[in-house]
Amino acid sequence: MQLELRTMVTALGSLFFIAMPAAAAESVDLPTPQAQAELLDILEREALYRDRVEWPAIRTRMKAAQGDPSRTREVLREAIDRSSAGHGSWISPQRLQSEAQRLGRANAAVSTAPEAHVPVDMLDRRIGWLGIEGYSVAPGPAAREQMKARAARWQAIIRDKDKRNRCGWIVDLRGNTGGNMWPMLVGAAPLLRTTVNDDEVVGSFATPAGAEGWQSTASGVRLGPRVIVDLGTPGYRLKNPGAPVAVLTGPRTASSGEATVLAFRGRPQTRSFGLPTAGMSTANIVRPLVDGSSLVLTTSVMRDRNGRGDGLKIAPDQLTEGDAATIAAAQAWLLAQPACQGS
Repeated sequence: MQLELRTMVTALGSLFFIAMPAAAAESVDLPTPQAQAELLDILEREALYRDRVEWPAIRTRMKAAQGDPSRTREVLREAIDRSSAGHGSWISPQRLQSEAQRLGRANAAVSTAPEAHVPVDMLDRRIGWLGIEGYSVAPGPAAREQMKARAARWQAIIRDKDKRNRCGWIVDLRGNTGGNMWPMLVGAAPLLRTTVNDDEVVGSFATPAGAEGWQSTASGVRLGPRVIVDLGTPGYRLKNPGAPVAVLTGPRTASSGEATVLAFRGRPQTRSFGLPTAGMSTANIVRPLVDGSSLVLTTSVMRDRNGRGDGLKIAPDQLTEGDAATIAAAQAWLLAQPACQGS
């Protein structure tokens, strides 16, 4: 069961609330006293940054706060925030249900969702553009099909834009606030992968038990040996495989968006532009509590294909600020690559 939870929730970042760290997710609700004790036990035993918390002091403050919901909430929020570096959260049963319903409605319309903005007037016609926005999916029997549909749609966008002779590509992750990383990796696979049929490790989760690799396959993605998303048939192959890719990042690029950044980092013929990311390049699992609420628990650090990653902000290869300057720098680099010379 633990593997299944990790499979789904590292995919989801902070479940549905990837852009809302614990400090900003205050609720009028509280876990029951029994769930509060369970929550602190889990954090002290398993949270990634548990050594940053003085647990005896936290427990003393919790005892002193009994009967005062405001103080209790403050202590719990501090314990979660410190032990997750702002990436974890507590979710009430009501909020969990309402967000699951909202995501179910949103994902039912995935095929008609508008494409991320493409600045056509700023691009050389030889450059292709793919915007990968944040995307979340509610756990449940429909989750895998929804992930598959979203991944297939991103690949279809690439296929449609590859009708022209593209010598290079821009992947815009500046608005990717996170959510589910797996369809992002499969959707971007035509640009991310460097081989046609071979499996490629494009990143990993660093856990106390060792690294769990993100395996990009010809048709999908695996977490170690476990298939997470599979299209059923080989995905789209670029007309110019291995074409150079410029990746755009910014402060709104968070969690699963940062996982996608890391998957491209270390790929040959790839360079990133923009501003540093949000600094949530860690992975979460959801732990249900005795009262029906849930703890989003940060347990591992994301790393790129070369084993580099520290859970913090990801700096681009070239710092640029502003839409025009970032796109211009990315395009200038692409057009200077051998693939675009004389094309």
